[in-house]
Amino acid sequence: MAFAGRRDVPEPPDFGILKRLARDQLIYLLEQLPGKKDLFIEADLMSPLDRIASVSILKQHDVDKLYKVETRPALSASDQFCFLVRPRIKTMRYIADIVNADKMSGRSRKYKIIFSPQKFYACEMVLEEEGVFGDVTCDEWSFYLLPLDEDIISMELPEFFRDYFLEGDHRWINSVARALQLLNSLYGPFGKAYGIGRCAKMSYELWRDLEEESEGDGQGRKPEIGNVFLMDRDTDYVTALCSQVVYEGLVDDTFRIKCGSVDFGPDVTSSDKSIKVLLNAQDKVFSQIRNEHFSSVFGFLSQKSRNLQAQYDRRRGMDIKQMKNFVSQELKGLKQEHRLLSLHIGACESIMKKKTKQDFQEMIKAEHSLLEGFDIRESTSFIEEHVDRQVSPIESLRLMCLLSITENGLIPKDYRSLKTQYLQSYGPEHLLTFHNLKRIGLLTEQSAGETLTAVESKVSKLVTDRAAGKITDAFNSLARKSNFRAISKKLGLIPRVDGEYDLKMPRDMAYVFSGAYVPLSCKIIEQVLERRGWLGLEEVVRLLNGNEFSVSDSAVEDNPACESQRVVLAVFLGGCTFSEIAALRFLGKERANERVREASLNRRSERRAQSGAVAMRKSEVLAAEAVSCLNRAMAALRDIWEEIGIPEEQRLERTDVVKKHIKSLLDMMVAEEESLKERLLKSIALCRKELDTLCRELQLDPFEVEEESTILQMEKNLRTRVEVMLKQKRDRKQELKTLQEQDRDLCDILCTAPFCIDSNAVPSLEDLDRYRRHLASLTAEKEQRREEFVSSKRQIILLMEELDHTPDTSFERDVVCEDEEAFCLSTDNIAALQNLLQQLEARRSLNEAVCTELRSRIVALWERLQVPVEERESSAVHVTGSRAKTRKALQLEVDHLEELKLQNMKSVIQAIRAELADYWDKCFYSQEQREGFSPYYDEDYTETLLELHDAEVAKMKSYYETHKDLFEAVQKWEENWKLFLELERKATDPSRFANRGGNLLKEEKQRAKLQKTLSKLQEELESRVQAWEQECEGTFLVKGQQFMEYVAEQWQLYRLEKEKEKQERHLKKSRQIEAEMMYGSTPRTPIKRRVLGPHTPGKLNGTSISSATPNSTVRSAFGGTIYHSPTSRLPPSGGKFGQARTPSRVAAKPPRPGYRERNKENMSQLNGTTLSGGCTPTAPAQRNHSVNSVASTYSEFARELSKASRSDSSSRVLNSTTTTAFC
Repeated sequence: MAFAGRRDVPEPPDFGILKRLARDQLIYLLEQLPGKKDLFIEADLMSPLDRIASVSILKQHDVDKLYKVETRPALSASDQFCFLVRPRIKTMRYIADIVNADKMSGRSRKYKIIFSPQKFYACEMVLEEEGVFGDVTCDEWSFYLLPLDEDIISMELPEFFRDYFLEGDHRWINSVARALQLLNSLYGPFGKAYGIGRCAKMSYELWRDLEEESEGDGQGRKPEIGNVFLMDRDTDYVTALCSQVVYEGLVDDTFRIKCGSVDFGPDVTSSDKSIKVLLNAQDKVFSQIRNEHFSSVFGFLSQKSRNLQAQYDRRRGMDIKQMKNFVSQELKGLKQEHRLLSLHIGACESIMKKKTKQDFQEMIKAEHSLLEGFDIRESTSFIEEHVDRQVSPIESLRLMCLLSITENGLIPKDYRSLKTQYLQSYGPEHLLTFHNLKRIGLLTEQSAGETLTAVESKVSKLVTDRAAGKITDAFNSLARKSNFRAISKKLGLIPRVDGEYDLKMPRDMAYVFSGAYVPLSCKIIEQVLERRGWLGLEEVVRLLNGNEFSVSDSAVEDNPACESQRVVLAVFLGGCTFSEIAALRFLGKERANERVREASLNRRSERRAQSGAVAMRKSEVLAAEAVSCLNRAMAALRDIWEEIGIPEEQRLERTDVVKKHIKSLLDMMVAEEESLKERLLKSIALCRKELDTLCRELQLDPFEVEEESTILQMEKNLRTRVEVMLKQKRDRKQELKTLQEQDRDLCDILCTAPFCIDSNAVPSLEDLDRYRRHLASLTAEKEQRREEFVSSKRQIILLMEELDHTPDTSFERDVVCEDEEAFCLSTDNIAALQNLLQQLEARRSLNEAVCTELRSRIVALWERLQVPVEERESSAVHVTGSRAKTRKALQLEVDHLEELKLQNMKSVIQAIRAELADYWDKCFYSQEQREGFSPYYDEDYTETLLELHDAEVAKMKSYYETHKDLFEAVQKWEENWKLFLELERKATDPSRFANRGGNLLKEEKQRAKLQKTLSKLQEELESRVQAWEQECEGTFLVKGQQFMEYVAEQWQLYRLEKEKEKQERHLKKSRQIEAEMMYGSTPRTPIKRRVLGPHTPGKLNGTSISSATPNSTVRSAFGGTIYHSPTSRLPPSGGKFGQARTPSRVAAKPPRPGYRERNKENMSQLNGTTLSGGCTPTAPAQRNHSVNSVASTYSEFARELSKASRSDSSSRVLNSTTTTAFC
């Protein structure tokens, strides 16, 4: 943004260093492969390489032949190949094919790959997969930036935009960061860095990390670049989509500028060959018209042609010396300028043929309409016609994308229509193009809410057809908000001009688009630089999705006198247009002009003393020369008069005439100077007066003039100061006017009082700052209320649709139908909006409660009527939601089931009785309490009986639900009590000692835990029952008893049962002792080994039939051991069957299955035949375990069970004794 050729503008940095640096590094890399070599160059690197190093330079460093990287393998006889390529997978496979082909043919070569600007790991992976990674050497050519002109540098990465913004590939961010690091190291540290966009922020952060690692290589250099501004391309797509109308942009659109040069074809050169022209500041013709609007170019070229002709015509009156100088010094330049002028005239003629047609004018008009937001439907029709006529596929897509971005997406109908017409005109292969444009956000479809259709159709019935379109737009606006429109309004991107815009003397950057639009990207840069940050642009940043940053280098920023502060580096990540470059150049000139007046004061004051002294000395010399000239002239006159012989009187007269003439001349000069002095003094007085007034109005300190300065210098200083202060006054008044307009807009929307400030007075800086903060707070409040309004509006519309409610009041119609931007966001309206939302939510809650109750009634009636599952699944109860039609369907289903209930009275009442019995069980009702409801036993099934049962069920259900926690606690105690009794029963089972796996330990732990749980539950229930009885003033009954009495009775029954079992064990033990005393005891330990042999005393087949007890009656009678005859022995199993063993021993060792099978015959003999010993056992008595009467309580059941146990026990003891006696 700084330009050479003016003393008040700093020189731009010398970007030629970048060229020299890149060339030296390339030469170094080539020399690392000594000897002759062939160089393979990728296509998009040829033009940049031509700007860096010519073919002759490459030849000087042993480059034999140059090849272009193509799909087909290259044919070369060289032994060394060098590849200068981009880091691309396709190129790596091309190189691998060449290396593998050489391997297969047995050819040995050296291969070197130079990646520009850097190599990626993926490339090395491909080389390794192809098996050639070890055969090649890889290097990096850090060619990050190419200078295209004095003020333009480019990274020349054509795939950057697609890789990052479409594919989301971040690999080039490192290249951007390294390019910034290179500039920082070569041209000193940047004073301040601004940026917006995700890519810009990541690039800046990575650059700062690289700077920290390199420890600031450029910190010691004098800064040549003041500020740097990074911007993502997706921040401003609109500018890139608009048609360019500046000369350089049109040349690019028509002939395509590549790497700063363009190829003019025969239609421009008026010959049979093309000419490659370098377009930069060295082209004197191009440098003067490159940034001009195309309408002004032809006039300039015509004038330039006349000037050249005039310079040519000057030679006609020259002599030989002058002609020689003309030919040696000027003619060559004139011829070169004439050649360039002819080329540019030819280029303009070619552009005129293509761009001045009717289509181009209509397209420009359509673009301006889209930018201003007018005649959108007409512009859409123009685009459709443009597609149907197949004018240009690129231009058609560009117009469609511009329509999409300015309107924040196309209406679905328009999107489908345009897409269909385009595919029909240009082929279905463009489906992928539409997909990519949608991914990148250039061509999108509006997503209107589908749930709004019903409400929209109903609301539209309330208005006329004329307002139907507005209603549709209101519903569509729920899901979208045009950010471009809001940004354009905030930044003033659409200039408001009274009359026709002057393109020859433009006043702002809008001239690059014929005065219709200021480029958004350039406007952002201008605003940020003026504000020295993003303060005051918060709303714009929010609309641009944020990611802004502003970082300053205090060491550079603290030096405001540094000229580098006026040089700004604008970095576009993703490319920029020549229109934006022209706009930034215009901005740079304007900023330079604004600084001229302020800088001139400082420069003049610095030179005042020196220039005054020098002027004084020169004036004295000139005065002496004037006197000397006068003396010489008078002496010459006297000599002439002497020679002529003029008399003395005439000499005196003539001398007097000379004196009078000189005196009058000097008097006239003195008078003029006096008049000038008076005018200057008057001007000084007026300026002082005006300065005093301006200082008071601007609330500044009085301006002090240096009294030692001259009158002329003082007048200039004062006049310049007045101009500066008048500009400040105008700027403040203009800013105040702008702020007041914004304030009025916000107050109209928020219904608040305007900011109190005097509109006639000049506001101070503090007043303006306070006003800006006030507007920022109002803007924030507006956005907060708008978000609240949009959210509430969406909910209200959905609720209205759900409730089938149509807006019946003016406020409801305003909320639903009116445009969001037109709705008054006052506190009263917001409160009314919330009140309406609450009312609708209350109605929905009521509907939901009613529908829930109806669904529960339907399910209950299904259960009572035993409705089949198939009918249930087809019922309306499965319909979700609580809409009016759903409620009506549920009510119809309930009525239908009620009719069925009346028709099936008996089955329904029986189902209700089953439900009632279940509630009685849950509430622990006793039989007396159940019998208290006499209709339960009534067999006359009438509607009255049904109502009584329904009422009783409702009462029991309410009773149970009210005291559910207490009943559940009692139920828990019952379950634990039953488990406790079960464990106690198991404790008396002898078979539990035969179990393995730690069951006894588990039972003991469970028993201990149950005892604690029962105790704790009992205490807790006791306190809760007491609290319940105090609260309800009644008695809590469990099975007709008070709970604590019921618990005490259960424990008493348990103790009685334990005592009874203890007595039975004592009785059984005493009877067993009596039997042993009478008949002898059985051996407790069986013989482990059976010994065969007749000489063993006291044993028969390993089984003893005598008792080893000392008090045995048999041993005392015979005095020794009894020997039985072999014919009277019992079988082994029979002997064991007749023995009376202890229960523990029997339980510890049950009979083996094998023995049981072999002893079946003996068992049958024992049970049904006479034994060989003459013993016929009697059949045991029939046991009776039945209880004749059904016990009504647990205690009665226990007593009956005890009686049955005693009779059973007696029969078992008798049978056992009888068997032993007879055996």
